[in-house]
Formats: sequence, structure tokens, C-alpha cells
Amino acid sequence: MNNKMSTLDRATRFTRNLEWLEQVEKVIPSGCSTLAKAPERLFPGHTPVCCAEAYHSRFTDIDGNEWLDCEMAMGTAPWGHARREIQLTVIHQLKKGTSFSIPADIEMECAELILERFEGRYASLRFTKSGADAVSGAVRIARAASGKSKVIATAYHGWHDWSAYGYYGSQTKERGIPKDIERSTIWIKKPAYEQIKEQISSQEDVACIVLCPNEWRQEELADVVTLCSSKDIIIIFDEVTSGIRMGKQATAGEYGIWPDLLCISKGMANGLPLAAVLGPEHMMSLAGQVRFSNAHSSETIALAAAIACERLMKNTKVWPTWREPATRIMKRLESELILLGLTDELALKGTYASFYIQSIDEQNFQTDPFREFMVKKMAYYGIFTKGYFIFSDTHTREELIWVEEALLQILSDWKEKQKQEHLKHTNV
Repeated sequence: MNNKMSTLDRATRFTRNLEWLEQVEKVIPSGCSTLAKAPERLFPGHTPVCCAEAYHSRFTDIDGNEWLDCEMAMGTAPWGHARREIQLTVIHQLKKGTSFSIPADIEMECAELILERFEGRYASLRFTKSGADAVSGAVRIARAASGKSKVIATAYHGWHDWSAYGYYGSQTKERGIPKDIERSTIWIKKPAYEQIKEQISSQEDVACIVLCPNEWRQEELADVVTLCSSKDIIIIFDEVTSGIRMGKQATAGEYGIWPDLLCISKGMANGLPLAAVLGPEHMMSLAGQVRFSNAHSSETIALAAAIACERLMKNTKVWPTWREPATRIMKRLESELILLGLTDELALKGTYASFYIQSIDEQNFQTDPFREFMVKKMAYYGIFTKGYFIFSDTHTREELIWVEEALLQILSDWKEKQKQEHLKHTNV
């Protein structure tokens, strides 16, 4: 890790970052139109807040500081920033046009490649531009297919009314959501088979359940899917974030548990906006009926990028390529937490797809004091993260070791910090 310390001098200069931040908030509320990228989730003066360019596993902020990227655009760039094979495909398509007045030939080509990757599990799909649209479209299809109206939501499924209602504390007026939404959305706070079983027993008119499978233990997920199937409740997997990161066939394929409708998005086109709902023909044929559509769903640039990604995926033997090193890092971190006696205070969560360390007693990750401590310390080592660790195909072995060593040192530093604070409190 010491050979990376030269990053420190560059990473402490944030003059243009801070000037940009002062100006941007005057014209863009929160400083960014994507909530998860907003500067309010960062630590100006310690971390960069504005990027100038990115290449493979690195990016450069507007002050010229280079960072090892462990966020990878919220996980949307699994093949690395500015991947050459994808760039060339996009440039070729750009010369031919970006959006046409009738369907483009590459929309069918892209759809066939994705369906081929899932080896015939699904007959057809529908493209859209965001994960929120994909999941909401799947819910609409499920309601039309079942003739029922209620949806069981279990996690963050996007900012739309039916999902945001429960995820953001069942607040309606403050979020601009009609209070009547509670009549059609049944909110389950966390993955829990018994709670879902209880709701299904007490509720009628349930059209579908939306699950983020990577947040569940495999056995319990299987029980929920079996229960819902027996009650003719359509099962939707929201794999917007996990669809590319977990494996070639998403978490569904890793677990061998398949939903009726599968929603994928982040990483499909390596940073360009694209999402899809996959399902059986009799359900997907309802997409037109429910008016599941977007003016830009069939624009060609994202589709061209997705085709390039599918070809890369097809030629990759093990996916994700960072599966083994990320798993190793997590095991090292778990051992270190035990060795330092921090298991009553900190917990390692997630998978090789995306992992993080959180204070056990802190429910809000954004206000977690350990997150702030870790993010600032990682910045000291020239590593950018907002608390999550998301890798890409372009992260090298040396870079992953760099991250591992930095995290181990940070855990040790946190232990020492807690010790000093305890001594100070005792002396007082």
C-alpha cells in the first residue's frame, strides 16, 4: 500500500472541486440529478465531488487528482470506464444514427443476445431506460395479467409512488405521494418469510410480489417463491443492481430460483441508460396493452453498447471476474473484525457483487460515523468510495490488494480511535 501514498499530495488539493460545488447547487438542487451521486453524500474537502474523465478502474477529478474507483458509477460500469470494445461499437452506431422513426434492427439483435444468455428461461423482453421504469412496468404487466391490483414491495425499487411510499418510511405528503397509495402497496420492511406469509394470509387481491433476491438467503427466498406461486401471486425479481454483478444469469441463475418476471438494468450497457423486463410470452404480450413505453427505449446507442457487453460476457469464462478476489477480501475483513474484537460494533454486509461495513447500531448508512471515517481514510490512500465496494473487470490484482490493505489498516485505525475515546471518557 505504501507505493500508493504518492496519491496523497494530489488528493489533498480540491480548489476547483469546492468552487464547482458552490456554483452547481445554485442551478441543480443537491448538486446532481442522480440522488446517489449528490455531493451531500460525500465529504467535500476530503473527497472529490466532480469528475472530469474516467478510464478503466480510475477517474480524474476536475483538480486533476487521480482516484482508484471503487464505486464504478453506482455499479453501472462493470467492464470498466471507457472500455475500448464498447466505445468502438458505440462510435460505429453513432455514425449511423441514434434514434429512428421506425424500429432499429439492432433492437432485435440485442434482445436475442440477452435472451440467449438466459438459455431459454424467458421468451421475450421489453426495453426501457431505467431500473425504476423496468420494475414499475413489470408491476403493471403483473396487474394486467392477474386481474388483481395490490403489490407487495420488499426493498428499494425506485422512486415511483408505489415503491417510494414504503421505502421512505411510509411518508406520503412529504414525498408528494397520494395517501391512497397505501391501499395498493403492502410494504415489508426487510426480508422476512413469516411477515410475507402473514400478509398473504390476511390480504386479498395481491397481484404480485417484488423481491431483490440478492438480499435474501437462498433457502428463505425459495420458500417465499414457492408460497407465492401456490397463491397465484406473480413473482417479480428486481435485479436492477444485482443482475450483472452476481453472475451471467443474475442472482436468479446463481440460486437456481426463477421469477415470472425478471428486471435488469445497471451495467447492461456499461454506463449507458438501458433496462429490460424479461418474461413469458403470455405476460410480455401485455406490455403494449398497459402502455409500457418510453420515447427513448429503442434509441440505438445504449443498445449498441449492450450488444458489445453481451459479446464480452459470452467470451468471459468466469463472471464476474472479480468474484474470487472480492470473496477473499471479504473473508480477510471478517477475520480482522473478529481479531480486533469489533464484531459487536461493526458488520460486513453484501456479497462479491457489492459489499460494505456498517455500524451495527446505525440504521441510516449515510449518517453512520464509521462510513464517514472509512470514506475519508480511503481518500487518504487515493481510493474513492461512498462506503460500498464495487469492482470491475478492469480492476487489477494489485489494485484489489491495495484496497484490501487499506481496509485492514482502517479497521485497525478505527479500533485505536475507539480505544482513545474510551480512555478519554474514562479519565474525564
